[in-house]
Amino acid sequence: MDSAEINAQIRSSIKNMKCLAAVAPLAAISASGSTNTFILITNAVGSFIRLYLLFLFLRVLLSWFPAFGWDKQPWLALRQVTDPYLNLFRGLVPPLLGTIDFTPLFGFMILQFLAGALDIGAEDDW
Repeated sequence: MDSAEINAQIRSSIKNMKCLAAVAPLAAISASGSTNTFILITNAVGSFIRLYLLFLFLRVLLSWFPAFGWDKQPWLALRQVTDPYLNLFRGLVPPLLGTIDFTPLFGFMILQFLAGALDIGAEDDW
């Protein structure tokens, strides 16, 4: 074995260990029999995603008003929280008639899917 193969194996092992380190706490929670804790965590993350969806909806709704003052609080904070996520999807679809941007719909769909996937074991539906 030459040094290049050994280095490649070491990099691969480190990458696998990082993946295991990210998944191990959740696996330990579910393997220890405390599934209620796992369900609590997933429901909390799902609730956070739903709250973020509300912020996104408010951001998109307010963007329809061009004279809206985004430089005042709390609107500045709302823009700072939501814009990085919305910028991920900008440019995927060209704006309709030059002004209507449909790319936030991709962001909404992804977050809705994640919130639904994390909604395991919930007794009440939204």
